Amino acid sequence: MSLRPLRIATTNQLAHSVRKAGFDAYVLPDPPAPDIQRGMHRRLNDGEIYRPFLEKHDIELVVDFNTGALTFSRSETNEGQTALTTAQLGIPYVSCLLDPITSVMREMRWDQRWHILENPNWFKGISDQAHGEELARMGIPGLLNLPIAAGDDDFDTRPLPAPDPGPVVSFMGHPATTFFRSNIAKTPNELYPGILAAAVQADMPDLPFHKIYYDLYHQADPPATTDDPMVRAKKSGEYFDAKFMYNLFLAVKQRDRFACFLKAKLGDNFELIGDFWKRDLGLEHTPRIWDMKLLHERMRKVPICLNLTKGCAETGLNLRHFEITAHGGFMLTYPMAELESSFVVGQECDVFHNEEELLEKIAYYLEHPKERTEIALAGQRRTLSEHLGSHRIGSLVAMLRQQGILSAPVSSPSYARKEAISAPRLDQLSRGRSGGAMFAPRNSG
Repeated sequence: MSLRPLRIATTNQLAHSVRKAGFDAYVLPDPPAPDIQRGMHRRLNDGEIYRPFLEKHDIELVVDFNTGALTFSRSETNEGQTALTTAQLGIPYVSCLLDPITSVMREMRWDQRWHILENPNWFKGISDQAHGEELARMGIPGLLNLPIAAGDDDFDTRPLPAPDPGPVVSFMGHPATTFFRSNIAKTPNELYPGILAAAVQADMPDLPFHKIYYDLYHQADPPATTDDPMVRAKKSGEYFDAKFMYNLFLAVKQRDRFACFLKAKLGDNFELIGDFWKRDLGLEHTPRIWDMKLLHERMRKVPICLNLTKGCAETGLNLRHFEITAHGGFMLTYPMAELESSFVVGQECDVFHNEEELLEKIAYYLEHPKERTEIALAGQRRTLSEHLGSHRIGSLVAMLRQQGILSAPVSSPSYARKEAISAPRLDQLSRGRSGGAMFAPRNSG
């Protein structure tokens, strides 16, 4: 008897990758107002839509982006209580988080969000190692090291076309911060922890914020399992409030400064494709390209695709690392700690560390088009062979099976679902490959 493919419920964005990975994809129905920020009431209503769909199709795993499929259902045994829809049905649920966990579900009160994060039946795919570490030491269960990847597509692998006339460097994205043109009020005392961390990081760049805040300066204690739930929520909220200025520092360090610099140095030879640059930083730009086919064609035709991460990432990569390379663009990127786990720098992409080196690298690669093309094509081969959504889904399923969260493949039609889902403790899990490891804090030294 043949084995039945794993039945995965997912969103439109991930369905093709699920199928390419060899599993059955069932696209979740659209709720009335899909929004990753939506609050408890709307997610409870959406549970009434998702639950019959999951039951009808005998779903074995739910995977989404940024909590899009996180819904609740009323308890059938305890009146007035609710639980994750997937947990009630005994289905593992994984969110692939493109953004920090703290930036989703903003319509909920912080204590509600933190209580949900502490739910062991929700597995969180974190792409930034430092963010995973800080959540792990706060006691959040179910953390998976799941790097971002390019969506599976019909990629153009033909020789690269001749560059278009016009700009020689292009950055595709929005400003990383609106703080300097906003009315957000922060007291000096609130800003100090982030400024302190930025000062420390200037001399010790490998030290993430949580080590500076908790270990080096002992500005607070992390939430403890012995704390009251409201105390844990309060401690975590105070931590991320303290990190605000540090994220702002990273936004300027890793993105906005270089856009301003290249506009001043290169003028029209530098192309900003995105929104809000004029409003927030006074820089001329062209609007965001909504047609993804046209955007990907632009990545192939501009000589140098500049990649700059946002301030929410301390160590990890963003989607552009994989989109640019997947579509054959030459990527010149600001270095991140996790870059070399995905690409060979100098062979599949290249990096710069400051303004002077940025100009030097741009000049060098404009003068050496053959080397630039070879690097672009090598980067494309690497991404298409290792860094697509289907690779991540396959790695995720293998890891969940290895840890006993998903059952091994079964023969159809005999099938039995687990009665309940519970996440193994992080300290009981061995580290796996970067494609699907459980997080544990690094040594504090």
